[in-house]
Amino acid sequence: MPKKILLITGWSVGTAPLMPLQQALQQVGHRVELADIFDWFDPTQKQQMLACIADVDVVIGWSLGGQLALLLVDAYQQLTGQQKTLINLASNPCFVAQENWSCAMPETEFTQFFQAFQQNPQATLKRFYLNICRGDAQAKQHWLTLQNTANPPENELLLQGLILLQDLNLVDKWLQYANSACFIFTEQDAVVPYQIVQKVPDFSAKAAHITMLPELSHAFPVTHPVLAAEQICQFLTEASFA
Repeated sequence: MPKKILLITGWSVGTAPLMPLQQALQQVGHRVELADIFDWFDPTQKQQMLACIADVDVVIGWSLGGQLALLLVDAYQQLTGQQKTLINLASNPCFVAQENWSCAMPETEFTQFFQAFQQNPQATLKRFYLNICRGDAQAKQHWLTLQNTANPPENELLLQGLILLQDLNLVDKWLQYANSACFIFTEQDAVVPYQIVQKVPDFSAKAAHITMLPELSHAFPVTHPVLAAEQICQFLTEASFA
């Protein structure tokens, strides 16, 4: 059955690079709206996004977008009692390593990255695009393509996005999530450690579907949109018969 989907992009790339994934999902009948990252701590933006998912069946988020998707579906259920299907693509519930979560970027490394962005945003974005493509056999070509297609938001929102990545610790919310959900990771992800799947036994969600894709990078929703769409559609089909 066709679904209405909200697809939230990751930090700094904008929505344009996810248009091929949007189109791949639309070709099989789904209705897909793209959304950029937003400031969860801004009450106005938060309410706008909660309103956006009122008539949506599925909320998909890539990377930081996955954290925002989790926050959205959780908050919406608390407000209305209604459940939304959640799909996370290469998304870490806690991006920066914390005492209770080591499967993440070391704090010192993130601090250096944050400072580099403040000093030279353009050069830092260029390096970041390379990092999220690392691990793919065609990493260099994907990196060059991403530099041409990325349409990042204003630096103010990018800085706020970094603050979200730094401060959000959704580990408990993630592990205790009990509704229909799909979490897709990749073995060659240079940003989100693949060891995160070792945390799966702690999961509360009986309806959670965990997938680990080999030989793909953090940017797989951008670099392999057809494969990403196939994984999403397979889960949605299985979930509808569960």
